[in-house]
Amino acid sequence: MIWLGTAGGVSRYDGKTFQNFTTKDGLPHNDITTIMEDKTGKLWIGTRGEAFVYNGKRFTTLTHDGNAFQNVFSIIEDKKGNVWLGRDGLWCYDGRTFTKVSDRGVYAIIEDKKGNIWTTGQVKPDRSLWELCRYDQESLYTKKPTVTQILSRGPALLGLLAANDGSIWVGATGELYRYDGETLINFTSKESQK
Repeated sequence: MIWLGTAGGVSRYDGKTFQNFTTKDGLPHNDITTIMEDKTGKLWIGTRGEAFVYNGKRFTTLTHDGNAFQNVFSIIEDKKGNVWLGRDGLWCYDGRTFTKVSDRGVYAIIEDKKGNIWTTGQVKPDRSLWELCRYDQESLYTKKPTVTQILSRGPALLGLLAANDGSIWVGATGELYRYDGETLINFTSKESQK
């Protein structure tokens, strides 16, 4: 089964046919930004409106303190089964409760081999700057996790990947970076290509 998110809803492809879901079918919002399937088979879906979970039968809006999560651009499940989402900060869902981990802006989220969580996002209040941050796994579930800012630049740090060799790759507007734990290389600058 393949799921696709578009500005017009969600589509499921079973290898032969497509089944489309829109607000007419119960979606809270049609403009899909991210889709993640968890270990139990539920789909976590972020939109430019409300985020929600699909259990195969119905769509349930994700809420915290009675408020719907809005404008969620990234959702992942970590190795421990916690769900992380970016919405005006970094949030963690442990299966019962959503906890706000950080107020830093979040666009993309990944987990590396060591269990660290990495994010890209806009710096507040200056939204013209973006940053790449690492949340150390050793303090991740404490009230004050250790956060290391690796890169700050403008505009937009969008793509984020943890490679098999442990390096972190970041796609930016017109640039590509690789961080190996010590050195940050910009592959599109003339100095890096020498």
